Amino acid sequence: MTAIAPDELGLDGYLDCDRRYQLIASPTPLGTASAAPLMVIDCQPEANSPLQSLQSAWLETPALNPTTHPLAAGVPPEAYPYLALQADYFPAIPELHHAWRTPQRTLLLIEDRTIWLPLSMGWIAIDEPLQHIQWLFETTLLWQALAPWQGQATLLNPARLTLNENSLLCLTQIDAVGCQSPLPLQVLGQMWQTMLSRGQELPLNVQTLVNDLVEGTVTDIKHVQDTLAEAAQDYPLPGFEGAAPQWVDDAEADGFAPAAESDLAIASPTVADDRDLEPDTAFDTQELPEDDGTGLIEAPTMILPMKLAHLDDAGQSHVGQQRRHNEDWFFTQTQLHKVGGPQGTVLRAKGLYILCDGMGGHASGEVASQLAVRTLREYLTQHWSGDRLPDQDTLSQAVVAANQAIFDINQSNATSGVGRMGTTLVMVLVHNLDMAVVHVGDSRLYSYSKRLGLRQLTLDHEVGQREINRGVEPALAYARPDAYQLTQALGPRSKEDLVPSIAYHEITEDTLLVLCSDGLSDNDLLERHANSNIADLLSSKANLPSGAAQLIDLANEKNGHDNITTILVRIKLQPDMTSMVD
Repeated sequence: MTAIAPDELGLDGYLDCDRRYQLIASPTPLGTASAAPLMVIDCQPEANSPLQSLQSAWLETPALNPTTHPLAAGVPPEAYPYLALQADYFPAIPELHHAWRTPQRTLLLIEDRTIWLPLSMGWIAIDEPLQHIQWLFETTLLWQALAPWQGQATLLNPARLTLNENSLLCLTQIDAVGCQSPLPLQVLGQMWQTMLSRGQELPLNVQTLVNDLVEGTVTDIKHVQDTLAEAAQDYPLPGFEGAAPQWVDDAEADGFAPAAESDLAIASPTVADDRDLEPDTAFDTQELPEDDGTGLIEAPTMILPMKLAHLDDAGQSHVGQQRRHNEDWFFTQTQLHKVGGPQGTVLRAKGLYILCDGMGGHASGEVASQLAVRTLREYLTQHWSGDRLPDQDTLSQAVVAANQAIFDINQSNATSGVGRMGTTLVMVLVHNLDMAVVHVGDSRLYSYSKRLGLRQLTLDHEVGQREINRGVEPALAYARPDAYQLTQALGPRSKEDLVPSIAYHEITEDTLLVLCSDGLSDNDLLERHANSNIADLLSSKANLPSGAAQLIDLANEKNGHDNITTILVRIKLQPDMTSMVD
């Protein structure tokens, strides 16, 4: 690699004429030969990546041909594998922010992973045979993925192999070579042989496999994967041999770099944009169908089986700018059971998250929302004790009980019409990697993930949405004067008129759940600010209470007409090697 010469830079060291990417650090003096990457800062971090449209097109059409696609015009071929493999192999494949050619070189601006733990160090520091087998298995997946892009040589370079915070094998960059045919598995075996010389001895069948690879007698990657998966079964999960786990409440409350010939640019975020290196999970992104509130959502097909790595939550509420009292109420409870042993850690989780937005004027709305939360908590304490989520009938009866508690007060007070108090409801129950969603009214649940972005998982129970469900055009449906009138709420009517939406979901990737009242969701506020106020909260390094407070501040600034409440639930996953047997 040749370093960037001073005459290639614009004013103040910018790499581009738009003055967005500024060179901030060079490991060697400019103008000298160097194989080290250059550090670049994105001076416009709020702007989208110039490759966003192309990346989106590639996610939607995995067979996209970059040589003929109009969005790929001007994109250097060195960028193709980053774009092509993002859907199935993030975070193993680093994000590509931008790529272009100059008369002197090709520049790729990729995510900065220089501070991540190198695999060579992790292999020694995490001296666990099961973890080592997992890394070997992940290497085979990347070996297959990189073959069509002549990038397999990347896996032979220890400097390119690193670990994210979930101990998933990742690459710092992709080294493309001119060879058009895939490399033989023999060279991978030679690299593994070097790695196995450090740390504990692996099972005999793994050692034999590596020797066979080196000798060239094993040439089928599927055979390699099957052998590794079978070896992993020799290491049982820790714990769970005895009694049922005792649950303990854990919580109850409310960059880039340039590449020369090709120049690889590791771009660093601005100081004000303190985003970290996103740990995500590798899976195949099939678009999830819309949740109609009637049942299961089909989950994407996993490349690696996953297990729970961490779960935390935060909730906050504010009266808003125009209301005199707060009629919202919420409850969060996260219970974690963690069992560790020589072969790893198993984390089990059970979480209950309830948010209600009361209505009825004076103190009635506040009474309704608090009563609903209390009734739901008490009902589920009695009826959710098994090692699975409650079934749909149990959840329906919980909602009926909350409705009846409010309805009885309305009846005893002989109130009618708008004088009857009531409340909306959005409730999430989490059991390990499964969750149930219950909702009534216009309080919402959103999910955010790296692959799918921000998605609304509930549909508002209001007149406008009802008309859309009947086939009316949205513009006409919401032109009605009663478009935002609720069609469902807890309390105003008897149980015969109550139809809660209940759905079950499988969690298959790192996910941030956002429960919120309409004071936060009105005017598409979350959709418009997902990149600036939600995306970074998926990172384990982000502080969830601070993130919730920032969302409240945003709603007060942009909306402010109503009470504002949100609950954030962050669910982090990691590969589960013990599940990798046919």
